[in-house]
Amino acid sequence: MLFNNYLTLLKNLQILRGCLAYLFFALFYPSAMAQDAPQARGLTPEEYKLAREATVGDLDNDTYIKIEDGQYVLDRYEMKPPYMITGDSGIKKRLDLYKLMERESMQELGLVVFFTNTENQETFNLVIPNFASSAEVWNMYFDDIHQHDREEQDVALKMSYILSKEMAYLVQKSSGADMSAMEPANSDYDFCFPATAQVTMHDGSIKSMMDVKIGDAVAAYQDGQRIITQVEGMTVHKKRSIALSKVMLMPEEVLTAAYAGTYQAPALELLATPNHPVLTDHGKKAIGQLKLGDRLFRWNPMTQTFEKFQVYFVKNHFDTTQEVYNLKTSQGTYLIQEMVVLEK
Repeated sequence: MLFNNYLTLLKNLQILRGCLAYLFFALFYPSAMAQDAPQARGLTPEEYKLAREATVGDLDNDTYIKIEDGQYVLDRYEMKPPYMITGDSGIKKRLDLYKLMERESMQELGLVVFFTNTENQETFNLVIPNFASSAEVWNMYFDDIHQHDREEQDVALKMSYILSKEMAYLVQKSSGADMSAMEPANSDYDFCFPATAQVTMHDGSIKSMMDVKIGDAVAAYQDGQRIITQVEGMTVHKKRSIALSKVMLMPEEVLTAAYAGTYQAPALELLATPNHPVLTDHGKKAIGQLKLGDRLFRWNPMTQTFEKFQVYFVKNHFDTTQEVYNLKTSQGTYLIQEMVVLEK
C-alpha cells in the first residue's frame, strides 16, 4: 500500500514537472526577452522561505500586496478567481494563485499558491520558482509538495490539475483564439477608474471622476461621432488595495513643423483597473489586455474628429488605489482624457 502511494506521488510529481516547465516558460520567458528588460534571475532560497511564510489578509479582495517592507509584491495571477476543488474526502479546497515579483525591477520570481482547507480554514503556501531558479530552490519546492501531500490528501494531484488547466489556457491563448468565453468572471471593482481620472464634459470642460454627478451631461462616442450623453449612474468601490494598469499613447502620425497650426496632443496616460474596456480599431478590449501598437480613439477638439492614438507602453498593476469609480451613461460610452472608454 505504501509503495503504491509512493508510485502515485512520483507520477503526480512527474506531471507537475511537465506542466511547470511549459507554464513558466510561457509566463516568464517573454518578459525576460523583452527589449530593455533586465536579465532574468531565479528565486533565491531566502526569497523562497520568505514567500512560503507570506500572508494575504483578504484572499477575496486583496489583489496586490506588498511584503517585506515593500521589497516584493504579490500580484493576483491574471486577476483570476480561486480554484475550488472537492476531492474524495468531500472537503472543498481553495487554491489562490499570486505572482511573486521583485518590486523595484518588477521581475517575476515565482508563483505562490495559497492552499486553503475550507473546513478548518487552515492555509499553507506552495511556492513555485521561476524557470531561472537553481536546482536547490526547485528541490525545496518538491520537498514541500511531498511533505504537504502526507498531511493533506492529494495535494500533488490538485496542483497537477490547476497547472494543467493553466497550461491548456496558455496554449489556447497563444494560438490567437478568442478567449472571451473562457475568461473568469471578475468583481465589479475590476472595471473602474481612479478618483482623479479626467472626464470630458458636454462643453469640453474637464471634471475629475469623483466630482461628476448623476444627471451631468458628458461627451461620448457613437459611430465615429462625438455626441452628448447623460450620466445615469455612478459606481464607487472602496477596497484596501485595488490594482491599476498604466497605458501610454501617442498620436498615430507623428506631427512635424510642416503641419504648423495643427492641434498636437502630448503623450497621453491612462490609469484604470485592468479589465476596464476601451474602444480600439479592432473593437472592445480590456485595458490590461492592450498590446504595443494597439490603437485607441481620442477626440481632437481642433479638427472636431476622433483620431487614432497608438499604445507604446503598457504596465499592468503599475500602481494601487483604495477607491475607484465607473460611470453609467445613456449611450454606454464616455471620454477619459478625451479617449473613448466603454462601460463595464
